[in-house]
Amino acid sequence: MSSTTTVSIRNEGKVRYLTLNRPDKLNAMNQQLSNELSVALTAADRDREVSVIVINGEGRAFCAGADLSDSAGKGSSLAVADSIDESIAFYQQLVTLDTPMIAAVQGYALGGGCNLAMSCDLVIATDDATFGYPEVKLGMPASGVSPTLVHQIGRKAAFELLVLCENINATKALQFGMINRIVAAEDLMTQTQAMAQQLANYNHNALWLTKQLIRRCADMALPDALELGKDIGLKAKMYQP
Repeated sequence: MSSTTTVSIRNEGKVRYLTLNRPDKLNAMNQQLSNELSVALTAADRDREVSVIVINGEGRAFCAGADLSDSAGKGSSLAVADSIDESIAFYQQLVTLDTPMIAAVQGYALGGGCNLAMSCDLVIATDDATFGYPEVKLGMPASGVSPTLVHQIGRKAAFELLVLCENINATKALQFGMINRIVAAEDLMTQTQAMAQQLANYNHNALWLTKQLIRRCADMALPDALELGKDIGLKAKMYQP
């Protein structure tokens, strides 16, 4: 097991675990954590020995969102613009990674932390998890998190979450299509490990190409998506022994 200051990294076979490690701050994302997580994700995605990435949080929360104290005294319009650019770049990285990602969520997943979970391919949450987007209530446009959420759950549901700024529980998040499964808190990592291992046991290239196909089909008309499926199928033959 290796560790940076804010992201702990360990391998279990073909599964790479990235644990947000600021439990005293509910794993709120400051610049250091964002940078270290970005680097760790890039390294995991480039490692052909890694079939699955799991993101979880140390302590009582998955991630309580942006650490607002990290930007104290940096309220100029230029600083705000830089912050938005950095956030968008980070979320663009998340949705373009080829390695399947699982988020294991307990406690709070708010703002950017909620968006981090939404950017993963699968989300397992505890029955006491809380999701929400407080940006507008705090006087900030939800510019960094809106695109991912709208694409994940649609305009109406996204508008409700982003503008009413009301936190929701895991049951509501499941209804919205934000998460895949709800488990008891004590079973979170056991269930996550089982799911990750199930994926890791599959052919790596089949898994990787299927994620590519799902990602690209989501924004295509059905006839184009079917053609893409044919192309991916032909590509898959190249990986056969």
